Amino acid sequence: MKNKHMMLLGVAGICLGLSGCAPKAAETKATETTAPAGSKPFVVAYNQWIGFVGLFTALDKGYFKDAGLDVQAKQFAGPADSVPLLLTGKVDVSLTTADTVILLNKQAGSKPMACAYVIDTSDGADGLIAQKDIRTVADLRGKTVAATLGQCNEMLLLKALAAAGMKRTDVTITNMDADTAGAAIVANKIPAAVTWEPWLSKAMPGGAHVIYSSHDAPNILLDVAAASAQTMTGRSADLRTFLAALAKGAAYDKAHPDEAAQIAAKHLGTSAADTTTMLSKVKLYGADDNRKLIGTPAAPGAAFTSATEIGHFLVDQKQMPTMPDVSKTFTTEYLPQ
Repeated sequence: MKNKHMMLLGVAGICLGLSGCAPKAAETKATETTAPAGSKPFVVAYNQWIGFVGLFTALDKGYFKDAGLDVQAKQFAGPADSVPLLLTGKVDVSLTTADTVILLNKQAGSKPMACAYVIDTSDGADGLIAQKDIRTVADLRGKTVAATLGQCNEMLLLKALAAAGMKRTDVTITNMDADTAGAAIVANKIPAAVTWEPWLSKAMPGGAHVIYSSHDAPNILLDVAAASAQTMTGRSADLRTFLAALAKGAAYDKAHPDEAAQIAAKHLGTSAADTTTMLSKVKLYGADDNRKLIGTPAAPGAAFTSATEIGHFLVDQKQMPTMPDVSKTFTTEYLPQ
């Protein structure tokens, strides 16, 4: 994944790709499908992340077109970059991270965004990678580690330190986005960094190795399809159509992993062999999985526990002044049947 995601699930937390220090929104590329003449484009923002292979497949297979939806998929540099445009109505859906939704909902006022679909979770595709002379997390004591402050990769670092009986003050954290950090590891410019695929794989031939990953903190780093109140009320039918085709794409990927790797490779600019490895490090979710993760108002699922953990993290990092109300962060209303 070139520009990842994130979110935490579970009592230990679900880091949903925090974006407090994300760069300014910057659209970089656009792809689109073709639908019946006169239909209003449905603009979907994403960043280059292996977990979004369902979107890539739905685009390539024509699932959106077949459903009569003119999807315009616009690529952004990172998971948080497109959310301001979602709030202003320039984007209909943003493939981002739940933490981003929680953080930026403070700008939405009385009409908050919601996570309408949990797309995937990282299961080893994010990690703390170190140069070859650093064998364990404990070996980081007194050393510099790159991580994006206020985002989920910082949360993953803090979990790694805690698992090793260490504190934040035992290392020096330098603020760096995950792609830059990954490139710095490859160039042997920093001792360690929290980054994601494909940088984890790119760094290994030079001797670097992963000493802690999202696999060690199960159900962390979730990506979601976020919709604004404007989309949910004004384009509810299109939102349902989009999510149904997205779920169809994810189902195809799980049934045809070799082809999914080829499709992802084309969109991510990597080899099929690399994307095959990346796909083994994410869990793709369908509609039924979402109903379990999200639950109901009377019986909330694990995603709400995770959202609470993220809210506390944001407050601790002074990204938010008070604990946010996460009760409406997720919705199952627009999921395909």
